[in-house]
Amino acid sequence: MRHAPQSSKVNFLSVRSFFFFALIVLFGISILYIFQPFIYPLFWAAVIATIFHPVYAYVAKHSKLPSVSSALTLILVVATLFIPLLGISILVVQQSLNLYTIVAQSGYQFSVGDATGWIAQTPLAPYHTMIVDQFQAHAGDIAKNVTSFIIQNFTTITQVSATFIFQFCIMMYSLYYFLKDGERIVQRIVHLSPLGDTYEQLLFTKFISTSRATLKSTLIIGGVQGTLGGLLFFFTGIPAPIVWGIVMIAFSIIPGLGSFVVWFPTALIVLLMGNIQTGIILLIGGSIISMVDNLLRPPLLGRDTQLHPLVVLLSTLGGIFLFGVSGFIIGPVLAALFIAVIDMYDHYYKDELTHNKN
Repeated sequence: MRHAPQSSKVNFLSVRSFFFFALIVLFGISILYIFQPFIYPLFWAAVIATIFHPVYAYVAKHSKLPSVSSALTLILVVATLFIPLLGISILVVQQSLNLYTIVAQSGYQFSVGDATGWIAQTPLAPYHTMIVDQFQAHAGDIAKNVTSFIIQNFTTITQVSATFIFQFCIMMYSLYYFLKDGERIVQRIVHLSPLGDTYEQLLFTKFISTSRATLKSTLIIGGVQGTLGGLLFFFTGIPAPIVWGIVMIAFSIIPGLGSFVVWFPTALIVLLMGNIQTGIILLIGGSIISMVDNLLRPPLLGRDTQLHPLVVLLSTLGGIFLFGVSGFIIGPVLAALFIAVIDMYDHYYKDELTHNKN
């Protein structure tokens, strides 16, 4: 008896599933492409929303109106973050212009009378003229480069001010809804994700803790070091102390560097220029400022990041190179999420990995 030929048709359910997920991928890529111009505003809105969510929760507990609570929290964000940043930016640009004018006109000439007498009494006496000339030239170049960088970037921002203001408005608008509807957005993502509540919670926790730790290290530790460094420069008569304070904050973001790379060369230059008292004050004051990082970082950050210092350094530098200013948060966050995924893999396949001897 002849058997009926087996059907060569592909299972219709498989075709439908493949077509359905292909549509999800297609439309997902399309919507990401549409949102691409606003990735950074959305990212910063999400980060600020995670930082200020406890404030929003406190306000919402008393107001009982989510819209009002979100608006009040938004006003607080503007008052505590953006207005101070705007004021500091104006002062930095003003001092940068003044410093650039001084350097351009005078070449950053130091008084070398005392330096000649001091160096002449040391083993460096035969080379004192060369040393003084070289330090004058390099100090002038450094000051010019720093102030030119600040001025050029500020000019770039003002030239594209319409785009900057538009993206800022997008960020604030997104922040309003992230505060108001953030919990529902997270619950929806958790509902749609196939990973499971335990792993999803791990990923969200990593994102929040790493973002919070990075911002705390920047705003608090970097802010304290920059403020103290600026005051130290102000009282010792170093030109443009606010500019150098901002530079110290920028270097404080990068693990392993900190404000040391600003105040230490300055102290050496001042010493070699013959101002021994001011140079010693800069060295002592700078050493105290550098100790702030060791004192504040452990209690402020605790185990928020749980990242190896080398990973923090490389992810911060790589993030800045790839994503610009936003990279100092994006880099460590991506590194933390990657390590979280590796931990999930280790947890899920724990037995197999334990017995994987061959």
